[in-house]
Amino acid sequence: MVELAANKSNVIAIPFYIANAAASQSAVVLSMPGEATATDMGQMPIPWAGSIVGLSVAVEAARTAGTLTLNPTINGTATAQSVVIDDDPTTYNTAQYARGAYPITAGQRVGMKMTTDADWAAGTTPSVVGWVFVHIEEM
Repeated sequence: MVELAANKSNVIAIPFYIANAAASQSAVVLSMPGEATATDMGQMPIPWAGSIVGLSVAVEAARTAGTLTLNPTINGTATAQSVVIDDDPTTYNTAQYARGAYPITAGQRVGMKMTTDADWAAGTTPSVVGWVFVHIEEM
């Protein structure tokens, strides 16, 4: 049996990515590392109850125009949380949320979706990596 710490050491980071993030995209599923294309396999089932407590994004090339938004998903449905790349910041960004504000139950799947506006541009092949941070409440 694993005992959980009372601090933030119970947080896990789940990475997602998309290659060549194009303009005018709406709720595109990001892939898990090693997955060739985004599918419903772009979700990770969480074996314990917890909550989404943070998001991060990194863009391969700095944004030159438009906006990119990443939203975490629970069982494929995007949540209200988001992390954004726009005129500031242009390459990296983070967002934090209180524990318990966005709960997940044991067995639910966490994923990430991307939306870009018509002006989005960030170099010729703007690959994007996003992370969803989940605080595990119980085991």
